[in-house]
Amino acid sequence: MYQQVTTMNSYDETVQDIITAVGGKDNIEEVFHCVARLRFYLKDSTQLNKTILQKNSNIYDFKFENNQLQILIGSDVNKYYKALMKCINEDKDFSKAKKGNIKMSKSSDKDKQLAEQIVKLVGGKENVNSLIHCVTRLRFKLKDESKADDEAIKNLHGVMGVAHAGGQYQVIIGNNVTDIYDQVMPLLGLSSEQEVTQDDEKEGNIFSRLVALISSLFMPLLGVMTGAGMLKGLLVLFGVLGWVKQGTGTYMILNAAADALFYFLPILLGFTAGKTFKINPFVGAVTGGALVYPSMVAAATAHKAITFLGIPVNLMNYSQTMLPIVIAIWGMSWLEKGTKKIIPSSVRNLFVPLLDLMIVVPLAYIIIGPIMQTLSQWLSEASLWIYGILPVAAGFIIGGIWQGAVILGLHWAFIPVLMNNLMTNHFDPINGIMYCTLFGQVGACFAMGLKAKDKNFKEIAIPAAISGLVGITEPIIYGVTLPHKKAFAFASVGSAFGGAIAAACHAGMYTMPGGGIFGIPAFINPKGINMQFYGFLISLLVAIVVSFVLTMIFGDTVVPSAPKAKVQVKKAEFKDQAIYSPLEGTVVELKDVKDPVFSAGTIGKGIAVKPTNNEVRAPFDGKVISVFPTKHAIGLKSENGVELLIHLGIDTVNLQGKYFDSMVKDGQEIKKGDLIEKFDVQAIQEAGYDTVVPIVVTNSNNFDDVISEKKNGDKVNFGDQLLMATVEQDVNVQDSSIAKA
Repeated sequence: MYQQVTTMNSYDETVQDIITAVGGKDNIEEVFHCVARLRFYLKDSTQLNKTILQKNSNIYDFKFENNQLQILIGSDVNKYYKALMKCINEDKDFSKAKKGNIKMSKSSDKDKQLAEQIVKLVGGKENVNSLIHCVTRLRFKLKDESKADDEAIKNLHGVMGVAHAGGQYQVIIGNNVTDIYDQVMPLLGLSSEQEVTQDDEKEGNIFSRLVALISSLFMPLLGVMTGAGMLKGLLVLFGVLGWVKQGTGTYMILNAAADALFYFLPILLGFTAGKTFKINPFVGAVTGGALVYPSMVAAATAHKAITFLGIPVNLMNYSQTMLPIVIAIWGMSWLEKGTKKIIPSSVRNLFVPLLDLMIVVPLAYIIIGPIMQTLSQWLSEASLWIYGILPVAAGFIIGGIWQGAVILGLHWAFIPVLMNNLMTNHFDPINGIMYCTLFGQVGACFAMGLKAKDKNFKEIAIPAAISGLVGITEPIIYGVTLPHKKAFAFASVGSAFGGAIAAACHAGMYTMPGGGIFGIPAFINPKGINMQFYGFLISLLVAIVVSFVLTMIFGDTVVPSAPKAKVQVKKAEFKDQAIYSPLEGTVVELKDVKDPVFSAGTIGKGIAVKPTNNEVRAPFDGKVISVFPTKHAIGLKSENGVELLIHLGIDTVNLQGKYFDSMVKDGQEIKKGDLIEKFDVQAIQEAGYDTVVPIVVTNSNNFDDVISEKKNGDKVNFGDQLLMATVEQDVNVQDSSIAKA
């Protein structure tokens, strides 16, 4: 079975090509999708640009018939549809489409099932206070974490691990965390478009609450902050190489893009602090804007003396600061608690923001700002002083324990210190130390992958190591090194030596770094490459080499499961499954079906039947996964794990449910031979549609083979065996694969 491998960027790029090809979103009258195609009705079909569609490698084929444009995408059609709707739903509403717009499933059944299992195992939706996600993790705020079943969640297919950190219950998913998040949110009674923030609970110790507070302030900004930091680092590198000179228009524009976030950081932190402290985030953003207002910045730079109502104001430049705006918005949240009690609700939306700005902004300039700036300077000086006493020892310790701190969520406590150093002194040595720890994990992971004699483990370890080089560590830690504890320990040893070297060379960060190798330019001194940067590069090399060598010599070797081992394990998810004919008719080989989605095996292996009567019966014992809104297709799942699609006719989605009558509903249990659908074969044929019925195992890749028991032209009755899905299961040994080298 062909599997489509596509990144989110390519979804967006392909969607943009499609929109351009159809003449823009204003030319789209209606759009919907079926199993593998995007289907459009256009206002003006003459605007269709076929050349654009032909050039896009993610589009297999397209055709225009019966006034409908069909674009063959394949098994990822749901994700393309979702990306498409994000682009066009800003100013279009297809909810009342007459020709064919149907609300289809927004993600795969596997994602939905995993989401359902996660929600159940964290204690159900009634145990969830809130949910957010980062790059690889679902981050739950649970009412009672003891109700969550850690081991059961870890054993779910699609889950890498579980972590308790920062007052959050974290389920590590990996790169497709967004898809799972989109499925979990409706189960919690929320949509993925709704804003979900941390609950203002008083539960947990002070440290946990502090970590939760810091993460809620900074996590929404980390992605764009990292991107901006990468651009600043690249500008420094380009300058050193002589590619872009300061003062040129090119440099000024790129520098504006890179530096805007940091310069206007109070505005962005004002927004996130507003959400965190439960006030209007836009009022928070405006307060941050007041602190970096151009005339005030200019007055501070010129050391101009001003007063407010006769009170002297100690002007400072608050661009690139953190603490003043955070404390100001925290104070504003307490002010609002009082003003909301005395201001009538009818005028509250007007006068509460008025009082917030009139009171808090002057206080920020007169009291909060000067105090917080002084504290920021003291914090930076103190951290650098501690670091300066025994830098090599500090580097060794920080490098050795950093990834362990990340697992426990303790690293969030250091974020304000790192950022404060960067914003205050434009230099942070702590990040210069701990950056090598990522490469320590990569070295150990590469060694595990190269040593492994188990093909399946190699296929996990090597790609995980590669993803680590670009900054994604969860697959390494939770999939490779942490389960094999010696590898994690050796990675930490390599990181400790790397950290010591970075500290000895006084390596440091000059802007927010990107991920992995893309973050290296952030450690180049804007004045030019010096020994500090060379020392930093050496620290990365030492971390990866030491970790690699130690793991290669002393680490575990993952070997294939022994075929004769007698190990009692959980019941296998997939077993041999006979699939019986749901129809009476004549067998047609799938390759002869006049639809490339089925004939090419894009959806999966199977067979087809040309029906001679109007009934569809259950081909095995199991349950109904989904009945399409148009009733032209039914998804079933057997007790042995076979996911089966019965597609009644070709392009019959256009009939909008006419001539189809479903006898079952989603989630319903079925027995072999149960009547599940009636359809008018003759009427469908007279309407001009091919009535052949593809019967396809959509998860064919989970089985060793799907064997056809009938050949082209054979007559079949209800209950005749059509297919056999097979899987080798003589022995199933879990995690008995570790042997010492």
